[in-house]
Amino acid sequence: MEDKMREAHERRDEMRAIERGKKQEVFLAALSEWGTVKKSCQLSGVAHDTYKRWHADDWRFAQGCTEARYAFAESLEDIALERVTNPDKNRGSDVLLLGLLNANMPKKYRPQLQMSDESSKELIKEWREAAHEVAKSRSAAPTGVDLPEPVEQTLEEILSKRSGKKIEE
Repeated sequence: MEDKMREAHERRDEMRAIERGKKQEVFLAALSEWGTVKKSCQLSGVAHDTYKRWHADDWRFAQGCTEARYAFAESLEDIALERVTNPDKNRGSDVLLLGLLNANMPKKYRPQLQMSDESSKELIKEWREAAHEVAKSRSAAPTGVDLPEPVEQTLEEILSKRSGKKIEE
């Protein structure tokens, strides 16, 4: 009797694993087509909590999600290329497409703004001049009034932490 019970449980577990695998395949197909977890859950009949548990506990599923998201991002690139090669056939918002490309492939499509050391130095110089003006205007303040920490020192600390080195004059 115990053997039959154990066999029944094993078969049930196997069936659950097969069913989970099928649902994961449907979910991943939806994710690669639609790009969102919410829509993929709706289309595959998978609860969001189930998705989160699979993603946390099953590294193969998590890797599949990464690959599906990449496939979705590439499909966005295909749409963008189609629009470039066939500009007469506008099929949606170029601005929204660019936003999706920025969100899904940020290293490739998001504008990279970097402040050069020269522009940082110029900015610090301007702030120093402004801080000196404030200090001059406050020198007429009554004695005993505490002034805030010098702006110059604060700016140098912020920028040195950001760049990992001291700002030279």
